[in-house]
Amino acid sequence: MLAIVMATIERDTAVFVLESLSGSKARLSVPRSNYEIELLMEGATADLEVGKRVRGVVHARALRMHQAAAGGTFIEPVQGAPRIVQGRVLATDTQSNCVLLHAGVPMWVRVPQGQAAADFVTGELLNFYVESGAALRRSAADAT
Repeated sequence: MLAIVMATIERDTAVFVLESLSGSKARLSVPRSNYEIELLMEGATADLEVGKRVRGVVHARALRMHQAAAGGTFIEPVQGAPRIVQGRVLATDTQSNCVLLHAGVPMWVRVPQGQAAADFVTGELLNFYVESGAALRRSAADAT
């Protein structure tokens, strides 16, 4: 059972480098990419240091999800708050009505009202606009 839990934790945990922090708003770069994503930081931020790695789970809300046929995985814009995301479904949580996507980084995305996480399958490519307020939740272990 522990192996299953650890696999899920690793699969939905994103790794960033903190570029700047202003209040609860962070600019985070994605290692080995050009992404500098702005996310709200949930939880304590006093221990964060610019230039150091930050691990956590990204949470966002989709405005409307669409199946995509091509185009790969991406977050737009490359610098700033996510507005358009396209990613592959890694898992679904039908109780929370969320899907775990990989779109440059793993992220849990709440499916909008009128759609259901159960409608999407692992491996499917989805495209959607992101509601403002995408956030990074750090676990207690990552905050120490």
